Amino acid sequence: MAAFDVHLDTDLPAAEAWRRVLDLRGHSEVIPLTTVTGEQMEAAALVPGSRFVGRTALGPVGFDDVMVVDSIEQPTDGSGGRARIHKQGKVIRGTIDLRVTPHGPTSTVDWSQQISVRWVPRVAEPVVARVARTAYRKALVELLRRG
Repeated sequence: MAAFDVHLDTDLPAAEAWRRVLDLRGHSEVIPLTTVTGEQMEAAALVPGSRFVGRTALGPVGFDDVMVVDSIEQPTDGSGGRARIHKQGKVIRGTIDLRVTPHGPTSTVDWSQQISVRWVPRVAEPVVARVARTAYRKALVELLRRG
């Protein structure tokens, strides 16, 4: 399984950074060729067991990235938040650990992920990790920038 981390410092308070990173509608707008759907689409509505799907496709060819929230601790006044999300699709599997830590009026976003892509040999995992880190970093920066 490929593993990577993204660490971002932001001028946003922890609760706002959390809201933006877990705005699932926003993911559809910043991740190319992907639409995210689910019953709970806002950070505040996510609970253990919440399920959502990122459908990545070009025309009729695509795949579903099925995700389930394993655990989640919403940020409270003065504290950060953390979540563990499990990817259980047929093509992409793995886990995401998200942590948002407050630092006074600013915060830090830490996104750690283990990812396995079906049909990609183990020897290619370093390439998968580099590509995924770059793509997720770009998406997270854009999500944090959006209001």
